[in-house]
Amino acid sequence: MISQLKISFKFFAGFAFILAMLGLASCDKSSLDVTSEDYFTLGAMDSLHHNGGCGRGSCFEFVYPITIKFADGTTAEVTSNENMRETIRSWKEANSTATERPTLVFPLDVLAKDGTVTSVASETEFKALLATCPPQGRGKGRGGRGHKPGDHGQTCFKLNFPVTVQLPDSTTATAADKDALHTILHDWKKKNPTSKVRPSLVFPISVTLTDGTTQSVASKEALTALKESCGN
Repeated sequence: MISQLKISFKFFAGFAFILAMLGLASCDKSSLDVTSEDYFTLGAMDSLHHNGGCGRGSCFEFVYPITIKFADGTTAEVTSNENMRETIRSWKEANSTATERPTLVFPLDVLAKDGTVTSVASETEFKALLATCPPQGRGKGRGGRGHKPGDHGQTCFKLNFPVTVQLPDSTTATAADKDALHTILHDWKKKNPTSKVRPSLVFPISVTLTDGTTQSVASKEALTALKESCGN
């Protein structure tokens, strides 16, 4: 009788262990499933910012709105970091089996921490621009040292309009919105294709922080300090 009880107990214990392991495997699969909306969105945000040299720990910030392209060929204009996140997640919900991440659509404009603004026409131009960025400011990669996965896909701030731009010839122009700024930058670049000096913003400027508050930035030094503080 005792022998039978021992056998029954061993069988029950073994069966319970198998169930527990299956449960853990199920949890692990769920947390690492590349087709889940959360995991896909997190990876896509990291990838877009890392490839663009923008966001936390990087030299630049996107000047919104920008356009992103999905694997099915559709595009979407996003007006902020949070809007980008919502747009990617919504697309993933409608395309549950997709695994290919969205990419940046050119041209787009970026703001450097020294206040210079650049219109970038292609991925090749973007790589050349990133080469001017110090190694410590090129981002730490997706989940790199000092950052958890998803940290890099965060903006530091969003530039608010209107802004005034000082061109390298010392003339200034005011941009009421992103389209106007892009036109100013594009026209300057077209007329001065060999210029190594980039247009820059006239301070003070206004930015919106990640918590939704608006902050006035008085100088290039203040902008650099703000950019570097959110990268830590």
